[in-house]
Amino acid sequence: MVLSKCAVCKKNITKKAPGLECSRCNKTVHADSACAKLSNKQLNILRNSTGIEWSCEDCMLNLSRRSSFLVPDDEGEEDSDSDHVVNAKATFDPRKLAQDISRELKKTFREEISGLQSSLQFLSEQIDSMEKSVKHQDNRIKELENKNKDLHNKNKNLELRVAVLEQDIKQIEQNTLSLTLEVAGLPEISPPDVPGVLATVGTKLELDVQDIQFSYRIPGNKGKPCTIVAEMKSKNARNQWIAASKKKNLTVGQIFQDVAEDRAHKRIYVREALSKHFKTLLYNTKQQLHESFQYIWCKDGKVYVKKNDNSKTYVIQSVQDIDQIKKENKS
Repeated sequence: MVLSKCAVCKKNITKKAPGLECSRCNKTVHADSACAKLSNKQLNILRNSTGIEWSCEDCMLNLSRRSSFLVPDDEGEEDSDSDHVVNAKATFDPRKLAQDISRELKKTFREEISGLQSSLQFLSEQIDSMEKSVKHQDNRIKELENKNKDLHNKNKNLELRVAVLEQDIKQIEQNTLSLTLEVAGLPEISPPDVPGVLATVGTKLELDVQDIQFSYRIPGNKGKPCTIVAEMKSKNARNQWIAASKKKNLTVGQIFQDVAEDRAHKRIYVREALSKHFKTLLYNTKQQLHESFQYIWCKDGKVYVKKNDNSKTYVIQSVQDIDQIKKENKS
């Protein structure tokens, strides 16, 4: 393939260095400011438009210098219309070129603006879509937060209800022992001896043994004193036995004549029977509050504490109550 050469710089016209072909003399020059004598703006217009023809500088100069008058060589009959023959051939019109350039620029601007508008419209739609999505997610998050809050409140309410029910069950369990008392601090005895021991205790307390419906023994663990459990006929009878025991301060030696001397002076306690929960609660109360409170006791299935004779009495129903009392009396 024969490569065209620039008529100005004599270098090849290539794909990287394209050229312009004169519409009059077919001469080719490089499509740049140096060879074509055109500005970058004019070159862009020629590159993007197919309706504009380009003429080289030489053709434009020859065109402007050529005479417009025609004088024939031979003399002929003068015609009335040939006195002044004007060459009607079209000449270069700068105004038309300016109009063409303006039209092409407007077309280019319209295309660019149209493309820009399309891009802006697309971006606007994308932003609207994202805003809707974010709004939907925000609403969903708020909805989930409200549901979570509602579930949290329901769970809290259920926890409170369960705690109340547990407390009620514990109290019911304790109420089943409302007629029961315990005789603690006794040496190990055999089951057949239980009625006789209770009869002796009743005699020492000056109370009627007939108040007892039935009784049984709970062995002590690893050499510890055993306990007798007695079911009374009435709550009043139970309370009388407990009150009398506090006044008499019975000892092991008063009940058992043949007991060893080192155990004879040990105290025997007659007390109301407690469920496992309230036994544990009373034990924990004594362990944690005995240094701060002078009085710690149990009555009718409830644990009470009192700092001194002039202070108020606290009712303890749970371990949380112990912690709260410790905080209040920390100082």
